[in-house]
Amino acid sequence: MTSTAFALLARRRTELIARSTVQRDALSKQSQSLEQMMSTLDHGIAMLRNLKNHPLALAGTLVGLVIIKPRRLLPLLRNGLLAWQTLRTFAPLLHERFMRYREKPGNRGGL
Repeated sequence: MTSTAFALLARRRTELIARSTVQRDALSKQSQSLEQMMSTLDHGIAMLRNLKNHPLALAGTLVGLVIIKPRRLLPLLRNGLLAWQTLRTFAPLLHERFMRYREKPGNRGGL
């Protein structure tokens, strides 16, 4: 092989490595999104199992729904969903700040 062929192969290799890096990063971002969705689903399944193991809690929830009436429940659900989304958005930031605070000398004792 000639030096131009080697140079061409080296350039092609560099392009392929860069392309695979971009693809790997995109796949990582997609898998993080999928991981968050699966985590939410796992929490929902755990709640259903918990209700299955505690039928009295399920009965209490149903009685509460009847007392509150579905029409009044919708604004509560909307506010709860908004609070949940806000918490999910800011929880990683708060966790990071909390961990930085704990790592400072003199703050090892907790809050």
